[in-house]
Amino acid sequence: MLSLLAALLLTSCSREEFHGSQTFTQTVEQAYAECSESEIRFLTGKQGIQTAFANCGSNKFAHFRWSPNGRFIYFQLTHGGHIMDGEEKTISTVPTEMPVDSAAWLRDDLLVVPLGPPEGAADKNGRLVLFNRSSNTLNTINLNLSEVRDLHLGETEQQVVLTGLDSAGVRKVVSVNTGDGQVSVPFPWLTQLDPAAGTLVYEAKAGLVGVAGPEGGVLYKADGAELGRWPGVKRVVPHPEGRYVALELDGAPVSPFDMRAWDELSEQARARELARQEEWLKRQPDWVTKQIVPPEVQIFDLQNGNRLRVTAFWGDRFQWYQSRNYYASFVMFGVEGKQLNSNVGLVDLREKLRMVDQGDMPLGLEPVAASAAPSGAAPSGAAPTDAAPSDAAPSDAAPSEEAPSEEAPSGTPD
Repeated sequence: MLSLLAALLLTSCSREEFHGSQTFTQTVEQAYAECSESEIRFLTGKQGIQTAFANCGSNKFAHFRWSPNGRFIYFQLTHGGHIMDGEEKTISTVPTEMPVDSAAWLRDDLLVVPLGPPEGAADKNGRLVLFNRSSNTLNTINLNLSEVRDLHLGETEQQVVLTGLDSAGVRKVVSVNTGDGQVSVPFPWLTQLDPAAGTLVYEAKAGLVGVAGPEGGVLYKADGAELGRWPGVKRVVPHPEGRYVALELDGAPVSPFDMRAWDELSEQARARELARQEEWLKRQPDWVTKQIVPPEVQIFDLQNGNRLRVTAFWGDRFQWYQSRNYYASFVMFGVEGKQLNSNVGLVDLREKLRMVDQGDMPLGLEPVAASAAPSGAAPSGAAPTDAAPSDAAPSDAAPSEEAPSEEAPSGTPD
């Protein structure tokens, strides 16, 4: 499998760079873990995962976001935001102060970046900065909200949906017209989110809203009708066509010591190794980190209620890669049950989803549990028909019958 952006290896940063939202113990474990370029290439290649940055670089990403055409990727490090051009193989800096959360693309040439208050401001209210990549110009919109985050394209290219804290500390959902700065309420039924843990993902094409908080995740239609509820889920990410929903949650705890990928040991040898690990861990002092909790992604099918755990990789900050249907991107934590150096991964899920529709279970997915279809109907005009996904090309509405492509998505380099 060719690396998605192999010519841009210098984008990895130094060991002193950004450590994201990892815990101290996770950071220490990664700092002292050996990184094997050949192992990462082998494991990601087996699962059809393309990686965007140097496999053994210090890829400590706070956020990333693909442009609608799939050519540009915005990524954020400790010193600010950057844009990588996959065709020209160049990297440019977004000329703003340090963003407070992920930027969002309104168009292929227009990025909206959330900032905190300017230095010396009397209040904590944030700002939106519109960065036009083509003209290299900036335009600022002042907000009456602080701690702005969860930016998503609204119903038009001028609208951005986001969340922020009002003067009373309540996390509100608003829509901002970037043309005139007018603020409106897009979902009157959604009055607030958890101030700290609340997350929102709005998929305008499907008319779906994914909300999560301490009690779990919920999927709604834009009119407030509930479509599904999942305890323990931290983020709900609907597909643009409305049939599938990605769920982010904590995976099962695993030992950080001597991790092995699927094919490294036989079942008998793995059982013996796990038993030895358990005995060894019992003898360690209390301060030793004995378990880590990897980030897990699950896929829920709104059409038939199937819920699938992705076992091919661990990761979070999941997003659907919209320039190729049923491709997905994420910040990679590990592959095949083994923690690896962080990276931005890109994978084609269409064949796996097609196989599940036909009654097969592909490598890299497993059923979570039999569950009834969620309450409420699928979004009008967005959900697939009752038929299984067709034999169409990747740009069509359903997963393809053909094998996953070995090439990078259109608009990105080999």
